[in-house]
Amino acid sequence: MKGYDMKRQHIFLLILIVLCYLWTRCAAPVPVTGEPIQLIVRGDDMGMTHACNLAIKKGFEEGILTCASILVPAPWFEMAAHMCRENLDWCIGVHLALNGEWRDYRWKPVLPVTEVPSLVDEYGYFYQTEEDFLAANPSLEEVEKELRAQVDLALKRKIDVQYIDTHMGTARATPELHAIVERISRDYGVPISQEYGDERLSIYEVPYKQKEKALAEQLRQLGPGLWLLVVHPGLDTPEERAMVDANPEGLKNIALHRAAVTKALTSKTIKNIVKKRHIRLTDYRKLRSQRQSQTGF
Repeated sequence: MKGYDMKRQHIFLLILIVLCYLWTRCAAPVPVTGEPIQLIVRGDDMGMTHACNLAIKKGFEEGILTCASILVPAPWFEMAAHMCRENLDWCIGVHLALNGEWRDYRWKPVLPVTEVPSLVDEYGYFYQTEEDFLAANPSLEEVEKELRAQVDLALKRKIDVQYIDTHMGTARATPELHAIVERISRDYGVPISQEYGDERLSIYEVPYKQKEKALAEQLRQLGPGLWLLVVHPGLDTPEERAMVDANPEGLKNIALHRAAVTKALTSKTIKNIVKKRHIRLTDYRKLRSQRQSQTGF
């Protein structure tokens, strides 16, 4: 009986080893073959509020955020610039702005309004909507002057600018405006986000309680290629609860929406999907480096 029991123990141990091996093989991510899935995760509006800055930091340190676009004319720009100088590994772009959409929370051009009078309302602030901005018949010369000044100020604050994009798309609203952005891109040697072969994803209009679920589903469905997820991280604070979008189609309860974005970016579920699907998180610095190594410029 003793020998029989020993034999049973050996058989049981062998089965246990085999089961552990099979479980490990099944749980391990499937090896990647062919073209990879690459994902840029761009957080917009850095510098807009104190809460936005803290949420961007959280997204970089605890989540899947790979890039942040900084609003140079916005009130919390200097704090954002300080954060960028302390975190040189962050990929930062300039969020070129020609409007500021919030009620009772405004910003002005970085240039004196006397140098760009066609870009501002009677109080010297940027217009709140794209429609009002275009209706004011802005001078293209003043537009280019202001947008270059925004990039220059970011560089002056020692921000390592890796790309540019446009706040609410206003600076690309017409072919003439788009041409200005393209000139800035060429002259400063930085790409334009979403014009780098990156296909856009978004959870912006998804109800705040469903953002994480919606993002998880999008990531599970991603195919090979280069993707760009544009998000607006924030926190549910009194500061952000006071924010009201002046655009009729603007989201309500901004603080809840932006806090839900931050929660999704830092979610264990989301990070596990990225890992298991072998989604390569990337940024414009890495892409620029790859392109330069391949083409020489």
